[in-house]
Amino acid sequence: MKKVISVLLLSLLAAVCVQVSAAAPQDIIGTWEGWYYAAQGQTGAKFTFYEEDGEVVGIEELYSMPGMSNVPDQTLSVTVEVEDGEYVVTETGWIENRPSGWSLGVLYLTVEDSALVGNVNGVSSNTVYLLKDTAEYTQVSDSVYDNHRYEVISDKMTWERAREYCEEQGGHLVSINSEGEQRFIESLLKASELRESDDVWIGTSRELNEFKTWVTGEPVDYSLWGYPQPDNLGGSQNYAVIVNGGRGSEGGSYYIKQYEWDDNSNSSRAFVCEWESWSEAAEWSTPELQRAAEYDLIPDVLVGKDMTQPITRGEFAAVSVKLFESMTGGRAVMSSECGFRDIENNENRNYILKAYNIGAVNGVSDTEYAPNDLLQREQLAAMLCRVYKKSEWPEWTLETDDNYTINYSGVQKFADDALISEYAKPSVYFLVKYNVLSGVGDNKFAPQNTTPAEEAEGYANATREQALVMSLRSFENLHLQ
Repeated sequence: MKKVISVLLLSLLAAVCVQVSAAAPQDIIGTWEGWYYAAQGQTGAKFTFYEEDGEVVGIEELYSMPGMSNVPDQTLSVTVEVEDGEYVVTETGWIENRPSGWSLGVLYLTVEDSALVGNVNGVSSNTVYLLKDTAEYTQVSDSVYDNHRYEVISDKMTWERAREYCEEQGGHLVSINSEGEQRFIESLLKASELRESDDVWIGTSRELNEFKTWVTGEPVDYSLWGYPQPDNLGGSQNYAVIVNGGRGSEGGSYYIKQYEWDDNSNSSRAFVCEWESWSEAAEWSTPELQRAAEYDLIPDVLVGKDMTQPITRGEFAAVSVKLFESMTGGRAVMSSECGFRDIENNENRNYILKAYNIGAVNGVSDTEYAPNDLLQREQLAAMLCRVYKKSEWPEWTLETDDNYTINYSGVQKFADDALISEYAKPSVYFLVKYNVLSGVGDNKFAPQNTTPAEEAEGYANATREQALVMSLRSFENLHLQ
């Protein structure tokens, strides 16, 4: 929830020194994503393994990318055992969308070079390849819920100072508006290193309409007060906390279960900060960013961030995948033929492998993607146009791009047209024609940085908000209309 490895060409796996790990069920706990090949083609696969009642069990998701596989999306339960040094993952039943004519299978897997590889039902052609989510991405994905980002701050502060701290970081003390959000905050507290005696500030107080208003101005429509809270015991309990460990007893004068709310005095405590879908955005982009959030076009790796900052190549891979999935109604599958060696610890790794597979992005070389490099405006236009092509023509690839034409006739050239790279011009003017992008003033597009001064200033660097607004306009103008 709001949650080291590079993928090598399969043909290279036999040519390198393969490190095979000894199997123990607990060793694969976590989330793994990748693919498997069978008669129906490449199929996306995601496994979440966890421990339950002393056994390792999990959830298996299978999904297809439009034009690549005919597998219906489905969710299954699994159990994990170890036999002869292999992980034996047995499908135990369908949770959602049992397909007609399908039977449950058994996966035989081992860890090789940090990847979980093997086959289904002992058939060698039914190849399975899974990568464990990077620690960097897990940290992001585990902190995001419903397009908001959250963080437990263990540094102890008074309620007023905690409120100031969250706002200085572009967020606010947490406001809890549903049972689902409450349960998510509980999961963060369980995963934290706080002691059970460490109560945690949340964003309401007696001065905020007697605990009826959050620091955001929202009404407190959902609450989880313990009994008989808030009681203002001693006359100075003016601030709301989540009780990290239960206190009192049932039938006593007070009874507050773990994670219920209490009012407390203003000593120094840990707290939870919350960020909306973004922490900073320009006035011009805010209405469209709100629509992008409603369409689920903002990837988790960008939630809560400053949208006025330049976007990296890795971040744009995530934007492109979200746009592709929204335009097609399907899901992107990670590439099985990608040799980038500089993405293994990047929080955007899974998105990069998916974006590469749909043809939205390519590397700066066969072995490098440069995920932290910034994106220039003409590059952004070209990549967005590739997403459109792949959604419109599922058989389209970068290699066959010349066979697919897009109409950009009748569009006035920018004054700096000569600075736009030839490969990018069709994409730039196609997106202008359909009101996806516009210039920067004086009829200029600012396609790329052409001088050291422009490079230093970031003159032509695309920003996160520009990328998301162009993604939204692509969705609305090229897909919905």
